[in-house]
Amino acid sequence: MRCMKHASTLVWGAGLSLALGAAETNETAVVADLGTVLVEGSALSKYRPETVNGGSWTDEPPEKLPCVVETLTEDFIREKNPTDLNDLLRWVPGIETGGTSLLVRQPGLFSVRGMGGTTPAFDGVIPMGRGAGLFMDPYLMERVEVVKGPMASLNGGAGAQQNNNGAGGAINLYLKGAHLRGDERSFQETTSVGRNTWRQRGMIDANEVVGEKAAVRAVGSFDIYSPTYANHGSQSGADPRQQYSLAPSFVVRPNDDVTLGLKTLFVSSDSPSYIGVPVWRGKPGGGYGWYESSAREGDRSKYSGLMIHPYVDWQVTDEWLLKFGGSFTYSHMEQKTREPYTESGAGLDHYFATGHWLNDAAKYQTTNFSESRNFGRSFTLYARSVYTEEELPWGFRNSFVAQPDFLYREDSTSFGAPTSRYGATLQDSLGWGWVTLLGGLRYDYFVENANTQKSTDRTGKVTVTRYGEAREFAFSPRGGLTVQPLDWLVFFGNLSETRTPTLGYRDADGARPTDPWVATQLESGFRVRPLEKLWLSASYFDIDQKNTPVAETVGGDTFYRFEGHNQSRGVELSLSGDITENWTVMAMYAFTKYEDKTATGKAASFARFPRHSFTLNTSYRLHGFDLIEDVVIGGSYRFRSKSYATMRGAYVDENLYFDPSHVFDVNLSVPLTKFAGPEDWFLSFGVRNLFGEKYFENSRHYYECFVGEPRVFEIGLRGRF
Repeated sequence: MRCMKHASTLVWGAGLSLALGAAETNETAVVADLGTVLVEGSALSKYRPETVNGGSWTDEPPEKLPCVVETLTEDFIREKNPTDLNDLLRWVPGIETGGTSLLVRQPGLFSVRGMGGTTPAFDGVIPMGRGAGLFMDPYLMERVEVVKGPMASLNGGAGAQQNNNGAGGAINLYLKGAHLRGDERSFQETTSVGRNTWRQRGMIDANEVVGEKAAVRAVGSFDIYSPTYANHGSQSGADPRQQYSLAPSFVVRPNDDVTLGLKTLFVSSDSPSYIGVPVWRGKPGGGYGWYESSAREGDRSKYSGLMIHPYVDWQVTDEWLLKFGGSFTYSHMEQKTREPYTESGAGLDHYFATGHWLNDAAKYQTTNFSESRNFGRSFTLYARSVYTEEELPWGFRNSFVAQPDFLYREDSTSFGAPTSRYGATLQDSLGWGWVTLLGGLRYDYFVENANTQKSTDRTGKVTVTRYGEAREFAFSPRGGLTVQPLDWLVFFGNLSETRTPTLGYRDADGARPTDPWVATQLESGFRVRPLEKLWLSASYFDIDQKNTPVAETVGGDTFYRFEGHNQSRGVELSLSGDITENWTVMAMYAFTKYEDKTATGKAASFARFPRHSFTLNTSYRLHGFDLIEDVVIGGSYRFRSKSYATMRGAYVDENLYFDPSHVFDVNLSVPLTKFAGPEDWFLSFGVRNLFGEKYFENSRHYYECFVGEPRVFEIGLRGRF
């Protein structure tokens, strides 16, 4: 999707040098025959990738996989300018988060298809670590792939360990890395202004080839942000958020078959604390305004993270690829937050009925004050073998993947006992004619070290618990079928199962149950290509999860019994690609119905998440008149249906709900050549939340609900040099 001008021969001389502003007057003109050269006009975002990796660990076109993989491309990320993973993943219907604060139990972890998802991971192998999803700048990514459904059969149970997450899907991040394609330097700056809010973002990306066999790359960003809630309520006047990210990388190719590389990532963030406001009948309750905060001016949330990832790729033969790698990740979090006011007993019943506390003056008067400091670290080792043969006897083709891996992780939270996971993945894809069969099996063996855990509740009571060593294993199988009778028509289906021991819990008898929870998915669907570069996908899924932990309170303490049984069913539609040479689109819809099989009445099948969600993104490059030639206009729309606020995921009251929301954005990209400026430089203009919709974006508990951004105007500059 480019504005193309072809030339059979280009002459490099003084005229071209002057146009590029790069030649010196005493240089001798050089003439070179470059053949046919493509010169780009204004860039048009590419929403659909040619191949994806997260669904099978082999680069495959997304339409040929037996599972659903939704991809947010580098072009999409550049256009939307998201500030963190939550800001980016809201564009994929069916993805939710339990609050965007360090105070939540699992910050930065996302649910997919109504079920808990695995911890986001780099390249599908390296877990980011606790909290990183709240601060990971998507500008550092080449793309983000969301693999739908239970995927421990490929990725392992790392994200599901110590909780019942991992049944919904996997989120794979592909960090930008050094490459040998040539020198590249790009810059992007955006200024955003809204009512009582402003933001300044800057990003730079530089790749330099050293000689012919090595390259270095540095990708960095800064984000200075004064959120609306920092200018209202008791936090009025708080210092803005300051976040800095840097991702240096290195690659060397001593010969055509071997590539050695190193990727690193450093993140530092200091933000005003925020834990949301209570909700009542779709609006802030308890006397709060839409953009108020209960936190004090000096309450802050701080995060710092580090990732180091060396790797080796060895193309042993044309058919056989070996990949070796390891990683070290570290994160440190520190937060001080005063939570919104809440009550119990008669005071809570009064709030449910009226939306006000018995003591209206109490909205900032609360003993629910939280202060914590913790760290997390992990080590990863893996070796992957991918053997592919396209010309077997009788027309068969085959791709076999094998990977042993090791993960060690620990953190200082109450569920942070040092744990080792030894895993092995085997997967085979066999094709013949129209039909491709995929089968896989994952084995995980967990060792949780003996440890002593100390916890302090809000009353100051200290509880010390001694745990012995725990050892458990699990098998996770997978099967898939793809049938493509025509180039433009694909039928697919899969049956997958994730098994993961839930470590770190204790029951009322003091025992440590370690039996695995089990999530089974049955999915079927089809894909059709109505236009040459446009694909429509439709699928139905049913995920059944058993043996999950259920909290119960005994003598004022919390214990767990493993009797949980959940089911999530739904339909998903997606349309992505190019409608014409100058028009691209990505639209997604998800219907998700979650049901707690162990509950009764309203508590069993309420809308825990929005049952209907829809997103639309489109860009169109104007043409036909010189004045508007190559100007790109774009628009987007997000819809979420009514859903209910919860307490630890459980139903609370019929008056605690979120209204449906409709959010519109518009954007415009203008080449600087319109003003006699340099090529490959663009001015961008945009408005987020065009109509100023007031809505809730996500929540932790019913009294800690996070408000979406108000109307914001953006102006930016980006280009290459």
